[in-house]
Amino acid sequence: MTTIKKIETKINQLTPDLIDELDHYLDYLINKRVAKKSRKLTQNWAGGLKGESYNSIELQKKALDWRQK
Repeated sequence: MTTIKKIETKINQLTPDLIDELDHYLDYLINKRVAKKSRKLTQNWAGGLKGESYNSIELQKKALDWRQK
């Protein structure tokens, strides 16, 4: 018996609810393989601290404080 025939036999034994679940799972498997489009790197954050007077050490400490909140 071929693999496809085995799968068809198993599908025929499922309830309608399980068939819906299988359909969603198959969509997931198919979409998981689709390569995601790479996008161009944006640096729209550049200059975000313009006008601030932090040196690198102060900025690291400030970032640590922000993460802990």
